[in-house]
Amino acid sequence: MKLTTLILTVFLTSNLLAQEMYTLETCETDIAYNVPQFYQDFFHCVKARVSESGDYVNLYFNAKPPYQTWYYDERNITSSDNPNWIPFESFGPGSYQNPNVIVEQDYVISIPVNPVPRSGITIDASTVDGEVNTSNYEYPMGTIGAALNGVTMFNSLAAPGDVIENEVLSFDLYNGHPAGETYHYHTISQGPLEVLQKKLPTVVTNSTPGSAELEIYGINCDGVVIMGCTELNGSSIDTANYSFDAQNGHVHDMIGEDGTEYFTDRYHTHMCYTEITDEDTDGDGYAQHEFSPEISYYKTPNLGVSNDRCGAMSSPIEPDAVLGLDIDAIPNSFVLYNNYPNPFNPETVIDYDLPESGFVNITVYDINGRKIKELTNSSQSAGFKSVTWDATNMMGQPISAGMYLYTIQTDNFLETKKMMYIK
Repeated sequence: MKLTTLILTVFLTSNLLAQEMYTLETCETDIAYNVPQFYQDFFHCVKARVSESGDYVNLYFNAKPPYQTWYYDERNITSSDNPNWIPFESFGPGSYQNPNVIVEQDYVISIPVNPVPRSGITIDASTVDGEVNTSNYEYPMGTIGAALNGVTMFNSLAAPGDVIENEVLSFDLYNGHPAGETYHYHTISQGPLEVLQKKLPTVVTNSTPGSAELEIYGINCDGVVIMGCTELNGSSIDTANYSFDAQNGHVHDMIGEDGTEYFTDRYHTHMCYTEITDEDTDGDGYAQHEFSPEISYYKTPNLGVSNDRCGAMSSPIEPDAVLGLDIDAIPNSFVLYNNYPNPFNPETVIDYDLPESGFVNITVYDINGRKIKELTNSSQSAGFKSVTWDATNMMGQPISAGMYLYTIQTDNFLETKKMMYIK
């Protein structure tokens, strides 16, 4: 082998090995402790900050998918051979690869903390018509939100002359593709559900759209939450008590599976279907809503009604708040406190301090070490925390009186204490 060939081979091999695949494990997540709990519990591969006034969450993301796709650029092996790239794979008749490739973006959207509904808006078939610029309430073309994994969420419409249903023929295995250099979703994808599976492993064990235990895809710039086939607590979509509009949206309190109230009277939409079609397959009187919302439900404070008011930006509407102003909200060390009351009947509260964000497990055992119940098993932000136990086991059944142990475990802390349940 010639010396020049050997040197080139070593260079290319070193370059390939030096690059790290972009995944849920290697992406950067930076969510401030004072950001609303919804973002702390469900988002990954993003940076989130509260704005100066507290009116917005500034959500920063790069639009790179944290998995493999043929839309990563493999063409220039000397500088951009990418471990996230895989060869194109057809998934049906007419399937094709569009000519664009993924380039990392520098996006931020400013999402109102307490969005205000538009007055007098009716979201019906005349507004949700699949055609560009037929309503002043349409989202802008292009980026309108962020998925849980930091991927861009696009408007449900295609540019005039291009039928949005035809674009699915260029989707990758995660139902995404780039427009220009921006990789994005219009529709359901297992990508955000893999975030839920990672952050809530005891809740979400299946990342297949349509059958996951909990299905959240992301949030739009105006505050509309994009759901799948479940409500936020993991239950089936409640069509009996809440009527859908033409984009499968409705308004009610959004409460998590552990009872956390994330939003009050929040409009959200559901993308829940088994096929992409213009037919009314679920019998709700509208064409099946297979894509992200077309019509914006909420105003954006101080920015009017312009169709351009809601796209991704290079800088937020207002700057991030300075975290140091309320730094006392973060404890200095890990602490597990004695439960109170103790002895107790029927409930007791366990307080604990987290000086850093991370995964937290709190479990109750009987005196013989048998697991009775997990009280929390999730990723949590730093802060002063508490959890309540109602003296039931994993099946929701009452336990016997006696001595019990409770243990907290994080990446950097482990401690056990005793408590007494009396009848």
